[in-house]
Amino acid sequence: MLRRIWRVAIKAIQRLEMAAAWLVSLFQQRQTYVVERLPGRDDGVLTGKVCVFAHFDRKGEIHDYVLYYLKDLRRAGFKIVFVSNASRPIRHGVAEVSGLADRVLRRKNIGGYFGAYKDGIAAIEDLSKVDLLLLANDSLYGPLSSLGDVFRRISGLRGQFWSLTDSWERAYHLDTDFILFGREAIASPAFKSFWAKLRYINSKNYVFRQYEVGLSQSLIKGGLRGSALCSYRDASRAVIDAVRAGALQEEAKDDERQYHLRIVYKLIQKGQPFNISAYLWDYLITAMGYPFIKSDLFQRSTVKAPYISYWQRIVSQESGYDPDLIVRHLEATLKSRFT
Repeated sequence: MLRRIWRVAIKAIQRLEMAAAWLVSLFQQRQTYVVERLPGRDDGVLTGKVCVFAHFDRKGEIHDYVLYYLKDLRRAGFKIVFVSNASRPIRHGVAEVSGLADRVLRRKNIGGYFGAYKDGIAAIEDLSKVDLLLLANDSLYGPLSSLGDVFRRISGLRGQFWSLTDSWERAYHLDTDFILFGREAIASPAFKSFWAKLRYINSKNYVFRQYEVGLSQSLIKGGLRGSALCSYRDASRAVIDAVRAGALQEEAKDDERQYHLRIVYKLIQKGQPFNISAYLWDYLITAMGYPFIKSDLFQRSTVKAPYISYWQRIVSQESGYDPDLIVRHLEATLKSRFT
């Protein structure tokens, strides 16, 4: 009973917070929140494959793992619009980014990554000349494998827009930390309408419900189809197959792993959506070819991101990615957590 009351109270608070954020947004809307345009490659009109890359760092630093990511995007043939939500002028990595990105923008951190995406898309002179549009951000460490290979795998998926992972939380949607749009999606009225209506709102709950979920739902209702490289359905089936093969009946060499598997299996049986990139992060990398590790796993409880302390071993075993890129970022930013 108390748990139910607590859930109702939390939902009420979230609704109030979202309503307040929306009201505030009515009085602070601008055409753009870009405050600084820095030198970039500026190779002319952006055409072909373009990535809008959103960045945030409280101290205005562009860390080495971000530069590594950008370099692989260039190798994959993407032109880059780099949009930083840093509240301070960028002080580290400016020269490197200017040599990698075609446009370099710094904006006020209003609207988070989606605000950055909107301002970055607005910096593309003519979307009709873009064949592939990638929205990505610095919440991912990697890539653990060549992005060229990743895009070749994505090219075999059905639909007009694609991502690495998907989710059924709230409603079906593709995760937007790495989401790719083909020409048909870019030209669709649903895509154009979504970004035209998007408000710069500082509410994580509102952004998740209206934009994270809303983007995919708007495109689906507009007649488009989305697909994920590492889908919730495939990951769930792998868990079910493991349980049916006797994984929970085996003599326990690792009680904690069986305990976690039992939790995930129960969630699947109940039809309760869960975040596969957290609960099954290691399986995604080792068995499904997921090319990143999410930075927020290091902020989560070990129940939601089991065995995260073994991340370095898994990254080293499964890729040629230098774990020190992650370690240096964690040392600079992480508080009160040993990993």
